[in-house]
Amino acid sequence: MIISTHRWPHVALAVLALAAQSRGLADQGGSTAPASMPKEPEQHSHRQLAGAVIYDHNPSTKLGDDVFGDLIADFADQTVGQLRCSHGGPVCLEYANGNIVAFYANTSSHNEDGWTEYAVSKDRGETWDKYNKFTYSSEAYQKDPSRPVWVEEGLVTERGTVVLFLSQFESGKGRIQNRILRSNDDGVVWTKPEPVDGEVIGYPCAAAVRGDTNCVLFDSNRPGTHVLYVSTDDGRTWRKRSTLPLDSDKWYGALCFMADGRLLAGAYTEKDESHFYYCISEDAGQTWTAQQRAPLDKKIRDPELACLDGKYYLHGRSGHSGAGSHRFVLYQSDDGVHWKEGIIVSGDARGPDGYSHNCIINKYDKDVPDELMIEYSIVYSPPRTNEYVFFVKPVRQQGNQR
Repeated sequence: MIISTHRWPHVALAVLALAAQSRGLADQGGSTAPASMPKEPEQHSHRQLAGAVIYDHNPSTKLGDDVFGDLIADFADQTVGQLRCSHGGPVCLEYANGNIVAFYANTSSHNEDGWTEYAVSKDRGETWDKYNKFTYSSEAYQKDPSRPVWVEEGLVTERGTVVLFLSQFESGKGRIQNRILRSNDDGVVWTKPEPVDGEVIGYPCAAAVRGDTNCVLFDSNRPGTHVLYVSTDDGRTWRKRSTLPLDSDKWYGALCFMADGRLLAGAYTEKDESHFYYCISEDAGQTWTAQQRAPLDKKIRDPELACLDGKYYLHGRSGHSGAGSHRFVLYQSDDGVHWKEGIIVSGDARGPDGYSHNCIINKYDKDVPDELMIEYSIVYSPPRTNEYVFFVKPVRQQGNQR
């Protein structure tokens, strides 16, 4: 059991009662702290949502400010390298030992010129050991800066094996190779890089795990092709399971298992940022419903999905163009299909930023309720970004604790 020895953080939070806020956007589209904690954190801001609180550990920020969240990579700080950028490949995972690891790219600008770094928290995200270079990526960049390798997606299997999905780029050509690395000891030792399923080339944009079924979604280098790959042997081998029925103009990608075991997948189109385009599988990705769309009141770009405590979360940039764009928005849903009013997490309207990822934390501590951690980027000097995290914690009725 992992117990923080630090003072319970100051928290900027939003108390979620979303049913009252639902605007009919349906086309298709007491203390909860463990006994070891001194008291419920001080509330710095409020927002009516349903059954959860949004919080960070920074008492100087509040929800909707230009900056909200805990800073895990500060590239505006000259001591760690001014004029660097964190925009690429955000991936956050909770390892089986309880450590939370947040990967991001350290690049010279909004480009591929750099390597993957990571921050580690051993106290549920309260404090972070920052600016750790991921060795395989760093060595690849040192060997040939024109052919960098980044961590772009990851998962932790039911048995606790960490699987990272890597992309190699070549200057002027984009992605030229995909590989996986596996670790059975919480990231201490990694296997040699191996192919996914032959020579897959694309963007590993989302991952999901349920039991021994491990899924990764690729936005293929071929226009409009989203392909699902699955492993049922602890991430050792991967096989193509299906091509999703998303239109040819859809890109990026999002994926999560639903509370009832169905698989929800979706993507983005710049032609219609006011809808989230999605499909659902009832057989772990073998077959899919037709593409559908769900309306969103604050738009979406680079969408990410999560399911926590029976609620669904969708987050990303609030569109790339038009009024209200370039902020960071979080949506909640009761069914993963009908999305309620979006909550602006970061109100900074400069860009490009808002690349994000999420993971469920506290899974390995049965005395602490699960929470959702979201990692995302905020511009500090366009187009360069810093990296932040914030948290969503379910609020349970007394006597209904896990």
